[in-house]
Amino acid sequence: MDAPLSSPTPAGQINYLILALTTRCNLCCRYCYHGNPEKRLDMDPSILERALMRTATGSGPLHIQLTGGEPCLVPDLIEAACQKARQLRRPRTMGIQVNGTCLTPRVIDLIRTHQLQVGVSLDGSPRVQESLRGQAAETLRGLMLLEQERIPFRVTAVVSNENVGQLDRLAWLLAAFRQARGIGLDLLVTKGNGADADRAPHPAQPEEMARGIRALVKALTSINGQRETPLRLREWDLVRRMLKRSDEPGERLFCQAAQGASLAVHPDGRCFPCSQSLGDERFAAHLDGPLPPTLPPVSLRASRSDCDGCPLEHRCPGDCPSRLFYNPAPARSLACTLYQTLATACMADQRPQADCSSRDMFTQKRRQPCRL
Repeated sequence: MDAPLSSPTPAGQINYLILALTTRCNLCCRYCYHGNPEKRLDMDPSILERALMRTATGSGPLHIQLTGGEPCLVPDLIEAACQKARQLRRPRTMGIQVNGTCLTPRVIDLIRTHQLQVGVSLDGSPRVQESLRGQAAETLRGLMLLEQERIPFRVTAVVSNENVGQLDRLAWLLAAFRQARGIGLDLLVTKGNGADADRAPHPAQPEEMARGIRALVKALTSINGQRETPLRLREWDLVRRMLKRSDEPGERLFCQAAQGASLAVHPDGRCFPCSQSLGDERFAAHLDGPLPPTLPPVSLRASRSDCDGCPLEHRCPGDCPSRLFYNPAPARSLACTLYQTLATACMADQRPQADCSSRDMFTQKRRQPCRL
């Protein structure tokens, strides 16, 4: 998910920059939306510098996300990106998305020195991780290294029919790590390897999604009753924020890409609206030319016929525009199931919604937590 929206962005301004530092990766995830590129390419430092300069003229906060491939395979480029980003005058944050298998003392030092926000791709238990991504033992060793070095991290899980019923086990696995800060759920995108019907997992069914999310909420409530620093669920936090809003006509723009304020840069210098559209020539542009076209405005509401009466009616978070574009119609409504299940989790006890946003929602000793 791109950075959340705050206020309208001036035309042409970039608020979210994704730098795919390399196409190289030591894993072959069964659903990777980048597919398996034949050409292994690292970003030239000149492209890196030009990409960062595209963001220099904007105002307001900028987030820079380092990704790949696997960015830990190119630590020199991580360092170069961090050093060049320091020259920007805009307020900024930087993050790096890794698979956890290639973390080294040098990468750890770069993360600490440049205060990078760390995301780790982890889909579930070691058995699930091995099936979907591979090298599960190496990934867990990477998590233990982050724990040992006291570096906070969040986990991103791609949700499919093969792990949706075990998301609670992912939460219990992370409960053992004090440095774990949260979980983000990315619904499967049927692009690249994910479009291979014979090899890839499939989108979850709505009833599977509802059961899996209820189990995850139950696990997190139990876990966070015992933790000093709670494990956050990104989508739950989003739903809580939306429930506190007044009804708003129209549909919310989901991310910076939906507003045309996101730019994903390929190692070869081509640029795209977002990381999930990376490599799709329909949305390609040259780094030194006009911004790439935005993704088609596919409405989440158009995928459902039961929005009336939904607890999030007129306050719907919306969904990732690339996911709505690439996924078949039946899978487009899974975000609704996800949001509605989480909304029910906050509203079940009939307390004022403000209570659901406090840390006490996770603390059983003070108040009864939000529950299903």
